[in-house]
Order: sequence, then structure tokens, then C-alpha cells
Amino acid sequence: MNGKRMAGAIAGGLVAGLGITALMIAGERKSGKPSELADLERTSAHRLGVHPVPPADRLPDAAEQAVIQGGHLLLSAAAGAVFATTVEEDAGVIPSGMAFGLAFYAAMHWIAGPLLGVKKPEWQADAGTIGMHAANHVAFGLATAAGARLAARA
Repeated sequence: MNGKRMAGAIAGGLVAGLGITALMIAGERKSGKPSELADLERTSAHRLGVHPVPPADRLPDAAEQAVIQGGHLLLSAAAGAVFATTVEEDAGVIPSGMAFGLAFYAAMHWIAGPLLGVKKPEWQADAGTIGMHAANHVAFGLATAAGARLAARA
């Protein structure tokens, strides 16, 4: 395994994760409503028996935001590592990034989240939400693939 490629894929995943995090936090501030990540974290905390869980309509404070975004970035880094170990090194950035992003989206939003009971099934979402989630994950996959490619060539 190419260690540079692994590091690049993880870095690409983190960069994309940070971008999505920034969009989520900006959306919270604009709308005054907690992000989907906050909802996921609170549902997970409730299912794990963590008390107290903040009210669903309250914006996360700094400590809760650190937990939410820290978990999101850990998942982004882990996904980057999965990309590096499962995608051939000579795969094109655009096709491999798009395919990986869509596969990651399907795994998280269509399978894992609903099975774990931490989010409603994606098939119950409206078309705009599905499109936004798919686009975010494609961008994530492209950034991860690009990071892997750039680092492998360095």
C-alpha cells in the first residue's frame, strides 16, 4: 500500500469534511435551526443513554459543536482511508471519486443511518434533500480521490 496515497486520501476527505462542516454551521446560523449533523448526534446520544440531550430546537453550543464536527471529521478521515484501500491507484479521479462519493452516500444515508435508527430513511426525504446529499457526497468523493492522486504523485 502506498502510504503517501493513504495520507492524501485522508487529507482530501478531511478537506471535504471541513467544507461540509462549514456549510452546515453556516446553515445553522442562517436558519436558526440545528443541522442534520446535530440531529444525528442528538439522536445517537439519546439512543446511547447520554443525558442530558439538548432540546431538538436549540442550536449546539461550542462543546456540542466540537463533538458533532469532531465525529464528522473522524468519519471523513476514515472514509478517506477506505477509499485508499478499496480503489485502484490508477483509477481516474473523476470516475472513482464520483463512484466512491455515491457509494459512501448510499452506505450512510440509505443503509447505516436508518438501520442504526439515527436518521429517517433517505427514501422518505424530498428530492431536493436527496440531491443535496448526493452532491455533497460526490464532492467529498472527488476531493478524496484528488487528494489521493496528488499525494501519490508527490
